[in-house]
Amino acid sequence: MKIKHEHIRMAMNAWAHPDGEKVPAAKITKAYFELGMTFPELYDDSHPEALARNTQKIFRWVEKDTPDAVEKIQALLPAIEKAMPPLL
Repeated sequence: MKIKHEHIRMAMNAWAHPDGEKVPAAKITKAYFELGMTFPELYDDSHPEALARNTQKIFRWVEKDTPDAVEKIQALLPAIEKAMPPLL
């Protein structure tokens, strides 16, 4: 069963609410590289602005409903699921 984009958005926003968007973005990025993912492209820690840029990318895709943004979040879903706290 495919998880709907709006449900991912609600979960991501709930996750980001207490501590800010950088917390989930950092955990998703870590899971992304642990899983060996390459799409959608995220920055690794060697880039000085990696956290800020990845946060901006991930939450921009989450907030948009365009086919491109939905595709990127669906592709990122394995990393999101791995990184997300169990209560969400």
